[in-house]
Amino acid sequence: MSLISLKKFRVKKGNFYLKIDDLYLSSGELVAICGRNGSGKTTFIKALTGLIPYEGGYLLNSQEFKKLPDKEKYRVISYLPQEGRLGLPFDVFYVVLSGRFPITDGKKYRPKDFVATEKILEKLELTSFKARPFQQLSGGEKRRVLLVRALNREAKLLFLDEPFSGVDLLHQQKILQFLRFYVQELNALVLVVVHELSLALRHFDRLLFLENGMLMGDLTPEEVTESFLSRLIGLPTKLLRPKDPNFDGIYLVGR
Repeated sequence: MSLISLKKFRVKKGNFYLKIDDLYLSSGELVAICGRNGSGKTTFIKALTGLIPYEGGYLLNSQEFKKLPDKEKYRVISYLPQEGRLGLPFDVFYVVLSGRFPITDGKKYRPKDFVATEKILEKLELTSFKARPFQQLSGGEKRRVLLVRALNREAKLLFLDEPFSGVDLLHQQKILQFLRFYVQELNALVLVVVHELSLALRHFDRLLFLENGMLMGDLTPEEVTESFLSRLIGLPTKLLRPKDPNFDGIYLVGR
């Protein structure tokens, strides 16, 4: 059964229109949202989280999204925005802990919230950062902390808008490994806005390609062709398939 079902889904933002006629997304999937700048990726994510209005059919767990209480939405959904900012002088541990607040009673954190926060900081190699003020971190470090904050909610539906922005190659790989674990462990649906197509093609189950607000492709990595990418990107594209499917590093193409 689909976790998300869209029918004649429409979003208007100024002079921009996003139109998706039919789309079904299921639990247990890691889905990349790809496309050029201005193609509608962030608009799509924001509409699915309920941050901007939409028209048409949107079912979440077979229920009309607009009719769900906000508290229920916040328990099911976790969201990393494209530009996350925190102005107050919190330390890293508290920032990550605060990701669990929507699944508390709204009054105080439980012992298991502190335990879960310690565990996820360790898994994503941020334990040594936990006492540091968030504002003193580098841009890439802040991005990693805000991502871990979103993951700490353990939501069944996770929206990540450019989580790899400013993050070094090593930690990109570690994040991707953890996202795969997250999907399998929680039977979650994870949607990620990705600009680096090589990451999307190697690590994701499905790729949604947007162009001018239209869904131009809903493909598995194996279904993506050079001609499709060339037209979408606007440049001649050569698609290199890894010869060793078990290789877990990165491929760099030089001249």
